[in-house]
Amino acid sequence: MKILHRWLAAAAWAAMSAGAALAAPFPAKPLTIVVPTPPGGTTDLVARLLAEKLGASFGQPVVVENRPGGATTIGAQAVLNQPADGYTVLMGTFATVTNPYLNKSIRVAYTDFDPVTLVVNTPNVLVVGAASPFRSLKDLVAAEKARPGGVSFASTSNGGSPHLSGALFNSLAKVQLMHVPYPGSAPAITDLLGGHVDTMFDNLPASLPQIHAGKVRALAVTTSQRVPALPEVPTFAEAGFPGYEVNAWFGLLARKGTPPAAIEAWNQGVRAALDMQDVRQKLSGWGAIPVGNTPAQFAAYLKAEDQKWARVIRDAGIRID
Repeated sequence: MKILHRWLAAAAWAAMSAGAALAAPFPAKPLTIVVPTPPGGTTDLVARLLAEKLGASFGQPVVVENRPGGATTIGAQAVLNQPADGYTVLMGTFATVTNPYLNKSIRVAYTDFDPVTLVVNTPNVLVVGAASPFRSLKDLVAAEKARPGGVSFASTSNGGSPHLSGALFNSLAKVQLMHVPYPGSAPAITDLLGGHVDTMFDNLPASLPQIHAGKVRALAVTTSQRVPALPEVPTFAEAGFPGYEVNAWFGLLARKGTPPAAIEAWNQGVRAALDMQDVRQKLSGWGAIPVGNTPAQFAAYLKAEDQKWARVIRDAGIRID
């Protein structure tokens, strides 16, 4: 009988402890945002800006951990290796959706995660050298039609959002701009200025200094609306290509099965941070557009992105494996 009483007491204590743990406010300990890219890039800068604000609002430290490599899959897998408790989240990127379609050996997919919120959109931009004869997208299309395959565009990698921006433009404009990949923005811009490539799709934050310095000229931005950093530059839709839109987005993702209370805490914290004037000013300076939507809205966005880029990648025959 004593053994039974002890067992019942232990079971009751375990149940009470579990209930207390479930009822504990979130967060109750330090948190981590895993960034799947190297330090210093826009993804990293945005994550660190949010971490500072979230640490203050959560009352717990928020650490940014860079886990680059594997086309962002190393960082994604690092989050999947942690418990689904909400204390480690991923700063997902455009590549989180496109990777499985570009490389069949990649097994990590956005569906392995619960959406938290779309943090920012960072536009891509189509630029030409300051001395280029192209003053508009129509000039560019006319030149390609006159000599099919004779007009090139640079990008910073195979399969990245700038490359896919060009692939989508080829599809909608019914042209075949020749893709020339480079290992980064700097060497691509050098060859653009030297006349070795005709145009370049680039992440806006990387090209902004060159645009402001007058070394390159922006023909159009890839977002659906004009961006505050370049208010005079039209969108692709405004320039004659309706339906064209590319966002090099960043968004928070939690491991599948994370408690809804934890997801809600992250969501509310990020959205509050994105409403802060100093945060919005810094993001604008980096060419990033704050979003901050609900988990359901982000889930719908991810599904739409998945369907869109699966088609573009398939139709263009793009592979990186």
